[in-house]
Amino acid sequence: MTEANKSNFTGALDIVSDGLNAHPASEGLLFLKAYFGYKQADAMSNELSTRPAAIQAMGDGVLVVDGGSTNTMLEQFTEIVKILGEADTAIDELLQVNPNSQEVMAFKGYIDQKLQKLGVESEHMRATFNNSPNIAGTFCTGCKRAISFGTQTFVFRKASPTQMEVWHFPCFQQAAKTNN
Repeated sequence: MTEANKSNFTGALDIVSDGLNAHPASEGLLFLKAYFGYKQADAMSNELSTRPAAIQAMGDGVLVVDGGSTNTMLEQFTEIVKILGEADTAIDELLQVNPNSQEVMAFKGYIDQKLQKLGVESEHMRATFNNSPNIAGTFCTGCKRAISFGTQTFVFRKASPTQMEVWHFPCFQQAAKTNN
């Protein structure tokens, strides 16, 4: 509990997991494992929300995407889902020991809801990001060089109602200065 009081949920979760290895059917330890896992995932999720947006709408059909940040965010989503999944497994084990606990059922519902929401959000982001080359091609409209969608910052611009362009961010900025 000392680690949890210091908001070190990763450390607290490690201690509880070690305890469960010695006493696998302990209801208290199972609940703590689920709770600390949830708190660790919640802290990671809150950290993500404080970072600059990886994808930003700039108006006039322009979308700026930071490929490196998007990749990092997707990796974090995967880690959060993994941790919540482990918390959910601990709750399932706890329900086997105490199947009539309304509090545990409510907590399981909350974790399942979080897992579903994060899973959908990350899948939508991953699909959009992975389809980027199919949306507007793989070459910059400005310099005609290949764009590395996973590491570079790039811009999608609506060129017409049915056509998108993709630019390296610096090329887009340079073209905007030239046109103004």
